[in-house]
Amino acid sequence: MNRRESRIRAFELIYETDFRGDGASWEEIYAGAMRCRGLGNHAFVKTLYSNAVEHQKEIDEKIEASAENWRLSRMSAVTRAVLRLCVGEMLYTDVPARVAINEAVEISKLYNDEKSTAFVNGILNKIAREKGELSVPDGQAHG
Repeated sequence: MNRRESRIRAFELIYETDFRGDGASWEEIYAGAMRCRGLGNHAFVKTLYSNAVEHQKEIDEKIEASAENWRLSRMSAVTRAVLRLCVGEMLYTDVPARVAINEAVEISKLYNDEKSTAFVNGILNKIAREKGELSVPDGQAHG
Protein backbone atom coordinates (compact mmCIF):
# COMPACT_ATOMS: atom_id res chain seq x y z
CA MET A 1 0.00 0.00 0.00
CA ASN A 2 1.48 3.36 -1.01
CA ARG A 3 1.18 6.56 1.01
CA ARG A 4 -1.81 7.92 -0.94
CA GLU A 5 -3.71 4.67 -0.38
CA SER A 6 -2.74 4.79 3.29
CA ARG A 7 -4.09 8.32 3.58
CA ILE A 8 -7.34 7.28 1.91
CA ARG A 9 -7.74 4.37 4.36
CA ALA A 10 -7.03 6.71 7.31
CA PHE A 11 -9.53 9.23 5.89
CA GLU A 12 -12.16 6.47 5.67
CA LEU A 13 -11.53 5.50 9.29
CA ILE A 14 -11.73 9.12 10.47
CA TYR A 15 -14.98 9.50 8.54
CA GLU A 16 -16.34 6.28 10.05
CA THR A 17 -15.42 7.40 13.57
CA ASP A 18 -17.25 10.70 13.07
CA PHE A 19 -20.24 9.01 11.44
CA ARG A 20 -20.62 6.28 14.05
CA GLY A 21 -20.54 8.51 17.07
CA ASP A 22 -20.94 5.45 19.30
CA GLY A 23 -17.89 6.04 21.47
CA ALA A 24 -15.96 3.10 20.06
CA SER A 25 -12.22 3.59 20.51
CA TRP A 26 -10.03 4.11 17.48
CA GLU A 27 -8.40 0.78 18.29
CA GLU A 28 -11.77 -1.02 18.11
CA ILE A 29 -12.66 0.65 14.82
CA TYR A 30 -9.23 -0.14 13.37
CA ALA A 31 -9.48 -3.77 14.48
CA GLY A 32 -12.94 -3.98 12.90
CA ALA A 33 -11.58 -2.61 9.62
CA MET A 34 -8.78 -5.18 9.69
CA ARG A 35 -11.28 -7.97 10.33
CA CYS A 36 -14.17 -6.92 8.08
CA ARG A 37 -12.53 -4.95 5.28
CA GLY A 38 -9.18 -6.68 5.03
CA LEU A 39 -7.23 -3.63 6.17
CA GLY A 40 -3.81 -4.86 7.16
CA ASN A 41 -1.84 -3.63 10.10
CA HIS A 42 -0.25 -0.65 8.35
CA ALA A 43 1.86 1.65 10.53
CA PHE A 44 1.27 4.80 8.44
CA VAL A 45 -2.51 4.30 8.33
CA LYS A 46 -2.57 3.65 12.06
CA THR A 47 -0.41 6.72 12.79
CA LEU A 48 -2.55 9.07 10.70
CA TYR A 49 -5.80 7.70 12.09
CA SER A 50 -4.74 7.62 15.73
CA ASN A 51 -3.25 11.13 15.54
CA ALA A 52 -6.47 12.53 14.09
CA VAL A 53 -8.64 10.85 16.74
CA GLU A 54 -6.41 11.23 19.78
CA HIS A 55 -5.72 14.91 19.06
CA GLN A 56 -9.16 15.72 17.64
CA LYS A 57 -9.87 18.50 20.14
CA GLU A 58 -6.69 20.41 19.25
CA ILE A 59 -7.13 19.69 15.55
CA ASP A 60 -10.74 20.88 15.57
CA GLU A 61 -9.74 24.07 17.38
CA LYS A 62 -7.13 24.80 14.68
CA ILE A 63 -9.65 24.12 11.93
CA GLU A 64 -12.37 26.31 13.43
CA ALA A 65 -9.90 29.14 14.09
CA SER A 66 -8.87 29.05 10.43
CA ALA A 67 -12.37 28.56 8.98
CA GLU A 68 -13.75 32.06 9.33
CA ASN A 69 -17.49 32.06 10.03
CA TRP A 70 -17.66 28.25 9.77
CA ARG A 71 -18.21 25.79 12.57
CA LEU A 72 -17.23 22.15 12.15
CA SER A 73 -20.84 21.13 12.65
CA ARG A 74 -21.77 23.03 9.46
CA MET A 75 -19.12 21.26 7.38
CA SER A 76 -19.84 17.97 5.67
CA ALA A 77 -18.50 14.82 7.31
CA VAL A 78 -16.22 14.33 4.30
CA THR A 79 -14.74 17.81 4.66
CA ARG A 80 -14.23 17.32 8.40
CA ALA A 81 -12.48 13.99 7.84
CA VAL A 82 -10.14 15.38 5.16
CA LEU A 83 -9.28 18.39 7.33
CA ARG A 84 -8.68 16.27 10.43
CA LEU A 85 -6.49 13.88 8.48
CA CYS A 86 -4.30 16.63 7.07
CA VAL A 87 -4.07 18.82 10.16
CA GLY A 88 -3.14 15.76 12.19
CA GLU A 89 -0.49 14.90 9.64
CA MET A 90 0.90 18.45 9.63
CA LEU A 91 0.98 18.75 13.43
CA TYR A 92 2.01 15.27 14.54
CA THR A 93 4.25 13.81 11.81
CA ASP A 94 7.38 14.98 10.04
CA VAL A 95 5.65 15.04 6.64
CA PRO A 96 6.13 18.49 5.06
CA ALA A 97 2.96 20.61 5.12
CA ARG A 98 3.11 21.06 1.35
CA VAL A 99 2.95 17.28 0.84
CA ALA A 100 0.18 16.76 3.39
CA ILE A 101 -1.91 19.55 1.85
CA ASN A 102 -1.45 18.25 -1.69
CA GLU A 103 -2.52 14.77 -0.62
CA ALA A 104 -5.55 16.12 1.28
CA VAL A 105 -6.64 18.16 -1.74
CA GLU A 106 -6.35 15.09 -3.98
CA ILE A 107 -8.44 13.03 -1.53
CA SER A 108 -10.98 15.85 -1.32
CA LYS A 109 -11.26 15.83 -5.13
CA LEU A 110 -12.27 12.16 -4.95
CA TYR A 111 -15.06 12.68 -2.39
CA ASN A 112 -16.01 16.37 -2.53
CA ASP A 113 -17.07 18.90 -5.13
CA GLU A 114 -14.76 21.63 -6.45
CA LYS A 115 -16.07 24.30 -4.07
CA SER A 116 -15.52 22.10 -1.01
CA THR A 117 -12.04 21.16 -2.23
CA ALA A 118 -11.12 24.85 -2.58
CA PHE A 119 -12.47 25.43 0.95
CA VAL A 120 -10.30 22.57 2.29
CA ASN A 121 -7.24 23.91 0.49
CA GLY A 122 -7.75 27.42 1.87
CA ILE A 123 -8.10 26.27 5.48
CA LEU A 124 -5.08 23.97 5.26
CA ASN A 125 -2.91 26.65 3.68
CA LYS A 126 -3.87 29.08 6.42
CA ILE A 127 -2.96 26.57 9.15
CA ALA A 128 0.36 25.79 7.46
CA ARG A 129 1.21 29.49 7.13
CA GLU A 130 0.40 30.02 10.82
CA LYS A 131 2.81 27.20 11.63
CA GLY A 132 5.39 28.98 9.49
CA GLU A 133 5.55 26.14 6.96
CA LEU A 134 4.17 27.95 3.92
CA SER A 135 4.79 31.40 2.59
CA VAL A 136 2.79 31.23 -0.62
CA PRO A 137 -0.73 32.58 -1.22
CA ASP A 138 -3.75 30.27 -0.94
CA GLY A 139 -4.24 27.98 -3.89
CA GLN A 140 -0.56 27.71 -4.77
CA ALA A 141 0.65 25.31 -2.07
CA HIS A 142 -0.10 22.19 -4.07
CA GLY A 143 0.59 23.50 -7.56
